[in-house]
This record gives sequence, structure tokens and C-alpha cells, in this order.
Amino acid sequence: MITIYNTLSRRKEEFRPLKKGKVKMYVCGPTVYDVPHIGHARSSYIFDWIKRYLEFSGFQVYFVRNITDVDDKIIKKAQTELGDGNCSESESLREKTREVAERYLEIYHAQMDLLGIGRADAEPKATEYIQDMIAFTARLIKKDYAYVSGGSVYFSVEKFKEYGKLSNRKKCEMISGPRASQNEEKKDPLDFALWKAVKPDEPFWESPWGRGRPGWHIECAVMSTKILGAHFDIHGGGLDLIFPHHENEIAEAQAATGEAFADYWIHNGLLTVRGEKMSKSFGNYITIDLFLKEYEDPDCLKIVFLNSHYRSPIDYNDKKIEEARRIKERMMIFIDKAVKMEIKTEPQARLNAPLKKSICDLREKFKKAMDDDFNTPLAMSVIFETVKRGNDFLHDERAHRDEKAAAAGAFKKQLFEFTDIFGLRLSKKEIDRDSRGEIEKLVAERESARKNRDYTEADRIRKILKDKGIVVEDTAGGSVWRKN
Repeated sequence: MITIYNTLSRRKEEFRPLKKGKVKMYVCGPTVYDVPHIGHARSSYIFDWIKRYLEFSGFQVYFVRNITDVDDKIIKKAQTELGDGNCSESESLREKTREVAERYLEIYHAQMDLLGIGRADAEPKATEYIQDMIAFTARLIKKDYAYVSGGSVYFSVEKFKEYGKLSNRKKCEMISGPRASQNEEKKDPLDFALWKAVKPDEPFWESPWGRGRPGWHIECAVMSTKILGAHFDIHGGGLDLIFPHHENEIAEAQAATGEAFADYWIHNGLLTVRGEKMSKSFGNYITIDLFLKEYEDPDCLKIVFLNSHYRSPIDYNDKKIEEARRIKERMMIFIDKAVKMEIKTEPQARLNAPLKKSICDLREKFKKAMDDDFNTPLAMSVIFETVKRGNDFLHDERAHRDEKAAAAGAFKKQLFEFTDIFGLRLSKKEIDRDSRGEIEKLVAERESARKNRDYTEADRIRKILKDKGIVVEDTAGGSVWRKN
């Protein structure tokens, strides 16, 4: 039984999808106007492994993540590029806006691919659903939930009596900051735009209310219900989207369709860098590309994320990355030992009852952790325990070599099953027997040189191995090696 913390009810609930064995999930995706940073990576990664775990649990998941490809920030970037003379005078702002969005969407996809974060099953773009948004807005006007003013269309919050149920806010708490500013077109400060009348130097579409473009909130309400239906299972996004974005989605969708919209609302915690909000002005804005240039291994970033619960805030710092590196290293050393044991031995022995029980216990502990609102820190502790138990058995002098090989394979297989859910790249590149023999000969020669205090020769051999992509670790029990 999987339980999920539902922001809507503010408690953990047993997960019961609308259709047995099938899950429909919608997550708010990126606004493509700049290169993605590690905060974007965290959100994308969380819903990627949530999908993987639901599939591991036997569900068939249809995952939709939208792309906002028309927005104030995208338009501003397009205006800047047009102003810089990067396009011909005949090119329209609408075309330039589309070009900017497509460019940064391509970068977003490329960066997520480098991290090994899967894509959604469907990625609708806002501009592909403009006519649906116009029809949706017209329906809300007809049902008296929206009104036309100054060429724009606004949703009347007062008409939707359940407004505030997701964020659990009172009206006085909602009217603050930019929302408190005066707008003579609105009947109430809380009312929000469904359709925005065109401004000078902005791209626009024709509508019954004049030229303009859709408001941000209506994009997700329309695309989610159009693709998944008026009532679906999971809606996700960052904590910062609860209000007003997701609150407004609920109001629009339920008012238009008369149905429940999403049953479970999952929100991930936000990310800071070295104790501060990530900002270019603070000099702590870490793009995915910058992270990969410095640390190379995307698993380090993923392990940092997994070590915190998805709903918790997380502070990114170098200490956590180094800790993640050591965790990955321990897993890789165990895998290397297990592979070597399997290659050197033709195991005839089968797992005995205690070992079978040990593997089953680990699987149950992992599942129990993940079933409890996707508790990845606890699930990671089970992964550490898997590595420890595997190592303990490999070092058990009482066990026969064939038994060790069988156990090594079983623990390695279980480790891969766990880490595959999290998209960690632990699979070893296989080395043929001839190459393996050559490597082990070099490692033995280096070990001999070290014992004879011939460190110059030892360093020379280490460099040869490094050039072959082999990492050598000197331990109390001698040198061990692995493919980098």
C-alpha cells in the first residue's frame, strides 16, 4: 500500500488511482527562456523517479509535463534579441518568441538527457492549445465564473466558494505583494487573468474579446484536462506553485467541468545554494552545464537529492557533493568486487535459506520506505545496507568461493534493482578476459613496486592504468581497481 502526502488534505493518504493499475499524472514543466539550473533538475528528477517507482509497484503510468513557451520572460528575451539586431526587420515578435522558446527547450532536453532524467510521455506546449484555452475561457464566461473587462477576461474568485482550499489561506493572506496592486479592470484584487489583452510589442492571437494571449494559470488547467480528462490522479510541482498557480488551476478546472480535477497534489521542496536563494546576482546560480563541468558525474547530484525527502527544502553545497561521491564510490567498489568474483568462479552453489531471506528482507525494507510517501533517505539507507551485507559475505572466510560468487551476484542484482528506480548509472562496462588479465598484471606490478618503495615506478604504472580508464584504490587489504 502506497501512501502519499496530499497537499489538498494536508495528510498522508492511501493511494487509490481512479482506474485500477493505471495512473494519470500531470506536472508543471519549465518556462523555456533560459538554461536550466540544478533547481529545475531537482523537480524534474523527483517526478521522474516517482513515475519509475509507481511502475516498479505495478502501475501503468501516463505522465504529462507541460512546456510554457509563451510568457513575459520569453517575450522579453525575444524583444532583447530583436533589439540587438539579431534578426531581419521582417521577422515578427511572435516568430522570434517561438524561436527563443524552441532554442531553450532543446537545451532543457539536452541537459536532462545528460543527467539521465527521463522525459514525460507527453509534453504539450502552451501555444499548441491556444484555441482550447479560448474555448475554455468562453465556457467560464457562460457559466458566470468569468467576466470581460478592458479586452481581458478575468476569473471571479468570489464565485468559486472553495477558493483557498489547497493553500489553506484566508483572503487577507492572499492579497499581498503584487496582487495587492490596483487594477481598475478587476472587480476584486484576487481575480486573475484568463485572457490578457495585447500590449504594444507583444505577440498575440485573435479571440472573441480582441487580440491577446492566455494567462499563465489557464495553460495547465486546459492542457491537463484536455489530455488526461477532467478528473485524474496526480498533479505535481514545486511548493512555490501552490499559491496562486495551483489554487487558480483548481478554481478554473472545477468551475468549467464541474468535476474534482486532481485527487492527489504532490509538491517538492525548494533548493538553496550554500544557505541562500539561488540568484545570478548572488553569484550562486548553478546551471546543470556548470555542475557537470565541475563534477562530471550526474549521480552525485542525484544522490544529494535522494538524501533529502522530496518535500523538504534542500541546501546544495560542496560538502554534500563530496559525501555523495563517497557513497557512489562505495557502491562501485562493491560492484567491482562482485563482478570479479563472478568472473573468476563458475558458481554451482545456490543461495542458502538465510541469504535468500536477507535479500527478501532488503527488498521489503526498501519497499516499505518508498511506500511511505516516497521516503528516499530511508530507501538510501537500505541501499547502503545492501552494499554492507554484500561486502560482509564476500569477506566471510568461512564461506566457500562458489557460495561467495552466488551471493555476490544476488546482492549486486538487488542493488541494481534499487538504483535503477532512481536512475543511477552503476552498470559496469564489461572488460574482456584478456584485458582483465593485463590490468591485473599491471596492478600486481604496481603493488610490488609500492612494497619495494619504488614510488616512481608505482606512479608510472598508475598513469598507464588511468589512461586505460582504470581507477586504483590502495586499501589496507591491498590495491583494488575498477573501470571508471
